[in-house]
Amino acid sequence: MKHRAFPRTGVAAFLLGGLAVASGAPPEWTVAEAGGQVEARHGDSLVMAWQQQALARPTGGGKFAGSAFFHPLSTPSGFVWTSIQPADHLHHFGLWWPWKFIEVGGHRYNCWEIQEGQGAHRADSVKRLDSGPAKVVWEFKNSVEVRPQGAAPFTAIRETATVTLAMHGADGVALDLILDEQAAAEPVTIVAYRYSGFSWRGPLSWNKTNSQMLTSEGHDRDHANGQPARWVVVTGPTPKGRASVLLMSAAEKPQEKLRVWDGSMSNGMPFVNFNPVVAKSLPLDAAHPEVAKRRYRVIAADRKIDAADAETEWKAWLVR
Repeated sequence: MKHRAFPRTGVAAFLLGGLAVASGAPPEWTVAEAGGQVEARHGDSLVMAWQQQALARPTGGGKFAGSAFFHPLSTPSGFVWTSIQPADHLHHFGLWWPWKFIEVGGHRYNCWEIQEGQGAHRADSVKRLDSGPAKVVWEFKNSVEVRPQGAAPFTAIRETATVTLAMHGADGVALDLILDEQAAAEPVTIVAYRYSGFSWRGPLSWNKTNSQMLTSEGHDRDHANGQPARWVVVTGPTPKGRASVLLMSAAEKPQEKLRVWDGSMSNGMPFVNFNPVVAKSLPLDAAHPEVAKRRYRVIAADRKIDAADAETEWKAWLVR
């Protein structure tokens, strides 16, 4: 798979000069490029990193050289709530959203297990749209590249991801994502499968015995798989107490369905996937915003988020 060079324009200038925090002033956001990533810090704390370049030394070799994902993502206390390349799934990358299968020109490509070499979700360029003491907004340009047998690879999907990062109260961070995708040349179909789309691989320290999962429809870890949901919240321990990760989907009619692991899979470590193509394949076009234009919010906080809190957050988000 061809790996694109880190774009020069707009990245070196990401360092938000002049934002030195005066004594006693509240922390502000700074952004810089480092080691192939775009990093966002609130004061001195690293809160977010976006993998803009393909991983230089991935576990498992070059076939796992992924990009276009978030890791690490941290709560305000510094607890990292994402993981990448765990031993059970080397193709899992923090917070990321590849399609499992797409169909182009009568051929099907697996874009999830990138090690198969059929296709992959890749980062192309990045542009900062807004920054200030309260938030940072980016435009990430990404693509889905496929590799036909015996032919040159080509771009099948072009994507614009509009991402906003902000503090959410004194103990939380909110990450908003709008994903806008379109076929690059030939028509594209997103093929139905039990997992596909917006996904989170949680901390490896959380499992079925020390963490809890709950969905908007009242399902726990052992009953949520395959069910519709507007939100999912997972709570577990940290070195400084407890943290929660609340993932929300704006899809309502129909709601997206979930792929999650119950207690019998990987000891119940948190994996959450919002999937609009569980039931049927959908064309990637303007007539099907379920796949062409999706919207998510993730809130990570150094506290327990219960069902009432999660429902309040979801409703407040949608009326913004």
